[in-house]
Amino acid sequence: MPSRMRAARLIPWSLPLLAVLVAAAGCASSQGLSRDVLLGVIRQEESRFVDTPAATIAPSRPTAPKLGLYLHPTGFLYREFEWTGRDRDVVLAWSRRISLGEGGRSIGFLTLSSLRGHTLTELRASAVRYGVDWLLVFDGAAAVDRYNNYKASLLYWTILGAYLADGTHSDALCLMKATLWDVKTGSRVFEEEAGARTNTVGPAALVDDKREVERARTAAMNLLMERLTDRFAAMSRMSR
Repeated sequence: MPSRMRAARLIPWSLPLLAVLVAAAGCASSQGLSRDVLLGVIRQEESRFVDTPAATIAPSRPTAPKLGLYLHPTGFLYREFEWTGRDRDVVLAWSRRISLGEGGRSIGFLTLSSLRGHTLTELRASAVRYGVDWLLVFDGAAAVDRYNNYKASLLYWTILGAYLADGTHSDALCLMKATLWDVKTGSRVFEEEAGARTNTVGPAALVDDKREVERARTAAMNLLMERLTDRFAAMSRMSR
């Protein structure tokens, strides 16, 4: 009976150790991160989103343009993140600060309930109902590379090692893309990309891949906002 009691007391300690050992075996070496792979994911989804051939007609500059916003759904395979309420707030606040030319303004995000499908055709139809001239569509993808260094093999066989030794790396890469579409013609006005990579090193039990993805997303979003601000400012100057 005492031996059974001792075994029962050991189970709570054994499970974390087993989890750490399994994780350590599964991420022993770096697999690398590829910007091209993430870009390929975004382009593949864009090919589904753009359900009709892009117009070859060059869009004309609208008077007092109204800008609509849309975050392309990202919560599925190979994306590693979903848009959050914070993302929407950041994009919305940014859109209200940028220069769209005399009389131009952002009307915010198009209401999802008015869409019958996540395609450019449906989005343009919704934009027409709201009197939108330009559509700014955001998309993104991220990836994580988790691997161990020499400290893992030396110290992760103990429970304390998994909590104290800096033996695990977590590298995150996030790529974001924004495309401006002309509602009237269905043509692409311009597109901008921005990427960010972050990394952290720490004990296996404490390194959080999701937190690292969030850091990369925030950095990529900030850079994309800067590039879009410059792009819209240049368009505004050209229209004078």
